[in-house]
Amino acid sequence: MQIIKITILVLFITFMSSVHAKQENIQSYQVVIESGTDNILNALSNNAKSQKISQKPLGEIIQWTGLQLLNSPYVSYLLDKSTPEYLYISLSNTDCMLFIEEVLVISNLIKENRLTMVNYIDGIKKLRYHGDIKYCNRNHYFKDWAVMNNQAVYDVAFSLTAESLPYKTHVLGDSIANGKNNNYSSLDCIRQREKLIDKETMGFIPLSSLPKYIQYIQAGDIIGIVRSGKKADSIYHLGIAYIHDGKVGMINASSITKKVIIADTLTGYLSKFKDTEGIILLRAK
Repeated sequence: MQIIKITILVLFITFMSSVHAKQENIQSYQVVIESGTDNILNALSNNAKSQKISQKPLGEIIQWTGLQLLNSPYVSYLLDKSTPEYLYISLSNTDCMLFIEEVLVISNLIKENRLTMVNYIDGIKKLRYHGDIKYCNRNHYFKDWAVMNNQAVYDVAFSLTAESLPYKTHVLGDSIANGKNNNYSSLDCIRQREKLIDKETMGFIPLSSLPKYIQYIQAGDIIGIVRSGKKADSIYHLGIAYIHDGKVGMINASSITKKVIIADTLTGYLSKFKDTEGIILLRAK
């Protein structure tokens, strides 16, 4: 698969017609764009304009965008193919976290009638990092992602239940410390970040309470699947709420089917896992 690499110098973006990276003496970070991304983005822009999607509420735009990306291939470790840290941009490959970022950025740009590649790249960068493009500045934990992007999303779950996600963040630091991750030089900064994250609050809807609160889920809401705390911050999977035929489903990039699919009902999806404990619920502002 071809990859377009763009060199970022200070604050100026140099776009290149060549597939190969242009090497410069001063390089802040590199943008890696999967081939085909520009075509997909242009098609989304044209379809949104022809269907006047920008006139819809933001949540409905998010749901619409998610549906346009059905069957996109799921690929693991897209952000960790090499070092140093690079800004990865794609609409041809995705995972459950990248899918949320892609859909949210595109939907906001459609709403604002500003959907261009430059604006898309900038939007992804702002959601994915809390600072410069560095491994330590990436929002590795979804709780960190949500807190750092509180200007873009708000915590619906906490407003409903006043309950907090009970799990601590330590898995990434443990992985680095145990030699299972090749970013050992980042251990100290990751441990420091984990301590900061644990001081923050993220809302939580326990599985037993979901029947009471499922009626409040709206089209385009971001759903996090919480399972027993053995992975990351126990948020195992993410998806976009899909309201259809009186049901709450979920559009998600599935590691099982290896593509973006629709789960017909959220409750049906949750019932597949014995260790499901509940969900987190965010909504775009």
